[in-house]
Amino acid sequence: MPSWARYDIWNVGIATLDRPLEDIADLATLANVRWLPPQAPLHLLADPFPYRHDGRDWLLAEHYGHARGVRGRIVRVDPSEAADAASASPAIVRGHHVSYPCTFTDGDRTYCVPEMSQEDGCVIYALDRAGDWAPALHILRGARVVDPTVFRFGRRWWLLGTEPPPLHTTVLNAYYADALEGPWTPHAANPIKRDAASARPGGRPFAIRDRFYRPAQDCSATYGGALHVMELLVLTPTDFHERVALRLEPRAEWPYPDGLHHLVVDGTRVYFDAKRTHVDWLLWIKT
Repeated sequence: MPSWARYDIWNVGIATLDRPLEDIADLATLANVRWLPPQAPLHLLADPFPYRHDGRDWLLAEHYGHARGVRGRIVRVDPSEAADAASASPAIVRGHHVSYPCTFTDGDRTYCVPEMSQEDGCVIYALDRAGDWAPALHILRGARVVDPTVFRFGRRWWLLGTEPPPLHTTVLNAYYADALEGPWTPHAANPIKRDAASARPGGRPFAIRDRFYRPAQDCSATYGGALHVMELLVLTPTDFHERVALRLEPRAEWPYPDGLHHLVVDGTRVYFDAKRTHVDWLLWIKT
């Protein structure tokens, strides 16, 4: 099948757990899955990141259309309702494609750092009392970061991400800072990893008891084919070491059985996305 006739449609799944994870193996089942409604033809919803505002659960996600003139944008989705992303107002607006709206907290503040790799550096957005997102910090000027993932590990803030094409699925870079505003310093060994099977970030890192895990995309066979959950063993300004703790693949019975490239564990909910590959011989006309 020629590549010009194929396209991927991603959608968001939500798995409900009986209790918070006690072991990484508990993720292997991804049972009790509820899918958000399919989007309009040629439109997709991907990269879900949860956050809470005013006592409610929300998602930021990438809405993208394969149709001509539709670029990636960040939308706010109520996971308890039908999500029509095409008609939703964007939550974060840039002049170029944006995706991967990585949410995180610091004290009582909620932040988001989206991918904006066509622009310079990374912009950290803060959630205000009205539920809107506003630029708060502009970091890593001079760098172009794909899938920036911010988290605390040890006493430092860390940002992991990959690079624009052609390296977007094969390398991993790290930056660290004592405070969100910086200064941010590149890891001494950048790129800290070269591996199409586990370099590119695939969601928000999380802890289970005293162990820390990082979702990573396995793009060795196809983009977003599967996920490796990596156990982060060593991360310092000079060293890095991790190991594969779990492999997650899409299931044949899912309505989206052809790929899995994102995972966020949030209490008793697991947010992820999966894809179905479509064939349309008229795709070149529509896009």
